[in-house]
Amino acid sequence: MPGTAPVLTVYEDLPARTETLVREFEPWLSAPTVITTVERCRSELVRTGVRRGLAIAAEAMARSRLRAMTELNPHVSPRVPPPSSPVHGVRT
Repeated sequence: MPGTAPVLTVYEDLPARTETLVREFEPWLSAPTVITTVERCRSELVRTGVRRGLAIAAEAMARSRLRAMTELNPHVSPRVPPPSSPVHGVRT
């Protein structure tokens, strides 16, 4: 089908950029929260007509929202492994 290849390439970078954001915000936010935020940003941008640079724009928009979530919400703190985990050197 003519015209489908450009549309598909618009979405190629998004999974890699989403994975980067998941790793970046992992200590503070769960992966589903990050993924949902990226998807919502992508959807908003697509609705407004953004096609070129969609992955970059969605990543920037999501990063901004995720930072706001972590900075403005006093209840969000880094997820720390429990003291009994092997990370702390104590095995149970």
